[in-house]
Amino acid sequence: MSNTPSWMEEEEERAEQVTSTGQTFNPKAPQLIRVHKEPSRKQKNFYIQESFAEKFEELVFQQKKVKGSKAPALAEEALLLLFEKYDLDINDL
Repeated sequence: MSNTPSWMEEEEERAEQVTSTGQTFNPKAPQLIRVHKEPSRKQKNFYIQESFAEKFEELVFQQKKVKGSKAPALAEEALLLLFEKYDLDINDL
């Protein structure tokens, strides 16, 4: 004998049905939207010339205005170009 009330069992069955079909009983209700998270990153310290840093910040600002890539993604893109130039295998990234 179950300790859960009948209404709760009905709700659980309905929730399972909604999960399996993807259909809702109220299509006007707000839907949960899955958000793509950025990959975890590790901070790496290195020193660059001030002029390079200023130009990088300018690039980041331009990308921010057009809702483009953020600084970490831009840095990773630059590293990928370096890896390609020096023929490093990037298949394991």
